[in-house]
Amino acid sequence: MDASGGKRQKITDWLLEQIRGNVLQEGKRIPSEYDLAERFHVNKMTANAAVEELVVRGYLERRARGGGTVVKPNVSRFKGSIAVFMGGVESSYYSSLLCGIQEGAASYGYNTLLYYSLVNSDPGETGQFLKMGGADGAIIANFFHQPESEIPMLWIDKNRIPVVPGELNQLMHDDYLGGQMLASHLYELGHRKILYIAQLSNILSRRFDGFRDELDRHSLPLLAKESYFRSGLLPSEFLRRLLKRFPEATAIACDGDNVAFEFYWSLKEMGLRVPEDISLTGFSGFPEVQRLIRLTTVDEHPHRIGFYAAELLISILEKRTAEPVHEVFGVEFLHGATTAPPRVS
Repeated sequence: MDASGGKRQKITDWLLEQIRGNVLQEGKRIPSEYDLAERFHVNKMTANAAVEELVVRGYLERRARGGGTVVKPNVSRFKGSIAVFMGGVESSYYSSLLCGIQEGAASYGYNTLLYYSLVNSDPGETGQFLKMGGADGAIIANFFHQPESEIPMLWIDKNRIPVVPGELNQLMHDDYLGGQMLASHLYELGHRKILYIAQLSNILSRRFDGFRDELDRHSLPLLAKESYFRSGLLPSEFLRRLLKRFPEATAIACDGDNVAFEFYWSLKEMGLRVPEDISLTGFSGFPEVQRLIRLTTVDEHPHRIGFYAAELLISILEKRTAEPVHEVFGVEFLHGATTAPPRVS
């Protein structure tokens, strides 16, 4: 850190100490930047940069019309901040996950800062966002790279980057068990001709591993495993081609509710009844899907895992848990209306 950065950090640390100790009270003006410059023997630009950092981090706010800079209401209760880096927020899974993280963090006195996938392709840029936001730790979900930062990080379901055991803090759904539960359910219904549809071939493999291993336990081979999104086809065309190759299929297991939802309506358009003609399963338990079709799936309980992720990261930040941590979070099988015994030929 350069000299000006070190001096700026002393000012931000002092201001945070005064805020958290309620010496600088909520809604009250802080010392002017001239006063801060004089107190810490720096120029006004350095003092201004320190104040601006805490404005960006949400601790201070600048008032118009000569109102000065004041402590932001309700901020003194926060012990620190947790950055949340998240891709795929268009899915309800991630909005529920974020709500859980925010509630968990707030219950332990921490603020949350959300960064969407705009910084999902450049580790250096992500590191800059972390530095600017002054986060104490970070929770990362559905991200493509490891941010460049020295603060503690917790990954939720790190599917997209190769994992080196023992190096990263991880909280993972028990997707392997989820895959086993779905395969066992279809087998017990009497299905022996099953297709498995993956979103992408290189991620979410624990779901497939559990599914395949459960079928292997019954000496039952899969008809095929196919990757949907890499096909470049509309769901109806993908299914027409798939079922032309495997007309004997009685069940389709999808590794995501989003894929299963598209297939459900495409199968109906093709004149196939679900589950009378073909059974269909998903994975994740998206509530918006359940409201419409009551899909047989595995619920990953994103709100609960989000809350627990915040608890786990904060326990690392407060030195109550030693790094690295690697925990598995339970999932729940949901028997919906899209599976039934196979049709009799």
